[in-house]
Amino acid sequence: MKTPNIVAIVPARGGSKGLMKKNLQSLHGHPLIAYAIAAAKRSNRIGRIIVATDDSQIADIAASYGAEIPCLLPETLTQDHIRLEDTFAYMTNILLEQDPSIEYICFVDPTRPVRPPAFLDEAIDAMLLGGFDSVISGVREHKSVWRRTMEGLQRLDSGFTVRQLKPDQIYICYSGLITCTKATYMAQGERLGPHVCIHEFDDLNMTVDIHTQDELRLAELILAEWNDRYVTL
Repeated sequence: MKTPNIVAIVPARGGSKGLMKKNLQSLHGHPLIAYAIAAAKRSNRIGRIIVATDDSQIADIAASYGAEIPCLLPETLTQDHIRLEDTFAYMTNILLEQDPSIEYICFVDPTRPVRPPAFLDEAIDAMLLGGFDSVISGVREHKSVWRRTMEGLQRLDSGFTVRQLKPDQIYICYSGLITCTKATYMAQGERLGPHVCIHEFDDLNMTVDIHTQDELRLAELILAEWNDRYVTL
């Protein structure tokens, strides 16, 4: 299978409310952002790794781990109310001006550092082999799933059924582990195209999302215990 021109974007704002300088917090002696860069570097499908940041310190450290920083983000894209899709669109359009042959953009979130080495490539291959516009990672939910609406609570699944016999295919998606989408959609501010596949996983260690000191400590414990299973440095 011919690999198209795929670029990874790692978004990393300098500001953080929950955990100060979150992307530079130490995880086993390396800054948190280094794990997202390392995961993308281990991919056989991703050709370039771009860090989108407004912070010169993050930019310098990301570059030392092998990422590119074409420019610093403008202040208008670093406010709390700004959608992540706006950052992707801004960076994707800059990249496409430099290289119109880019076909796909992968979102790799630095706050989710627990990934097996082959995880990104497995997801990308599923997307390419199926001819999809996008791939997003997710865990199949076998428990009862409800939604609160204006009319009250509404059940989304088929009810209390033996897990093995449950017909529903409901997923909790974790876009930051990987989302890969055709660059034309990312450039328009769309994280996903119309035809999406879900790369399913069942390892709940991978759902750790670091926004607090406790979550950082949990990631430390996971990577220390299973350093042969996940991307480490």
